[in-house]
Amino acid sequence: MNVRPDQLSHRDFYRILIGAVAPRPIAWVSTLSKDGRHNLAPFSFFNVVSAKPPLLGFSPALRQLENGHAPKDTLSNIRETGEFVVNVVTFELAKAMNLTSGDYDPSVNEFDVAKLATRPSQLVRPPQVAASPISFECRLHKVLDFGDAPPSGSLVIGEIVSVHMDENVLGEGRLDPQALDLIGRMGGIEYTRTTQRFELQRPKV
Repeated sequence: MNVRPDQLSHRDFYRILIGAVAPRPIAWVSTLSKDGRHNLAPFSFFNVVSAKPPLLGFSPALRQLENGHAPKDTLSNIRETGEFVVNVVTFELAKAMNLTSGDYDPSVNEFDVAKLATRPSQLVRPPQVAASPISFECRLHKVLDFGDAPPSGSLVIGEIVSVHMDENVLGEGRLDPQALDLIGRMGGIEYTRTTQRFELQRPKV
């Protein structure tokens, strides 16, 4: 079976993408609006972009409205302030993360919705999720917009300016994947846990 994007609806092709490109790491992004309102939301179109300079990127989908689409609060806040924090999601935090994924009004503080404490950042204004063992403080490097105006999608690229790492997930100077117990996004409403792993030695050429 072969399909082309122009032969399917956006929704059907999206389902192929999220089912086949998996598991996907989750960026739990905390931001502040220009007025200082807190926002927290998860995004699974996320990965590291570069180590030098240290860049990561995530792609926020559009907010669905009755009469069309609009940028999500996370993207609007980043455009306005140029700062954000990416918090990693552990298995223990999965339910709290899911609570923050709702399509809330901009006035709603998702930290309060999920009963999450905050931790102050060192170099940027948005707070961190206190219970997350690793948080990347980022300043906006670039937003790449796709599609016609207004854009149908965007890629946010941030430069990492500081990283918080909980000592409980460090072992012999390195991050311990067993202690981290991160989760990943699969298709639909399914997630996976990263506690089952295997090793492969790279070939010597």
